[in-house]
Amino acid sequence: MREEQFEQHLLRDPEIRSKEKAVRSRLSKARMIENHLNTSLDYVVSDDNRMYETLLKIKEDLNDNNGSISNALRKYYYFANGKTFPTISNYEKVYKR
Repeated sequence: MREEQFEQHLLRDPEIRSKEKAVRSRLSKARMIENHLNTSLDYVVSDDNRMYETLLKIKEDLNDNNGSISNALRKYYYFANGKTFPTISNYEKVYKR
């Protein structure tokens, strides 16, 4: 993960209101994902199918019921790719026929 650049990206994000706390939280969750998967977030977000599989794994393995962990990954995906990743159901409709 390109942590310093990601942090700067989050600090500039107009959707994040409580900058300091929210940014720290997302960085912590991003690190947690990397540790759990034992891989870099850059690797995860470089392939849409890998991203999809990781979102499913996060939901199952890390009990991400409120979506806060997957939100950190989605923010990193946007940071790395300049676009949002579709919802799981939309991704499945388009790519998992």
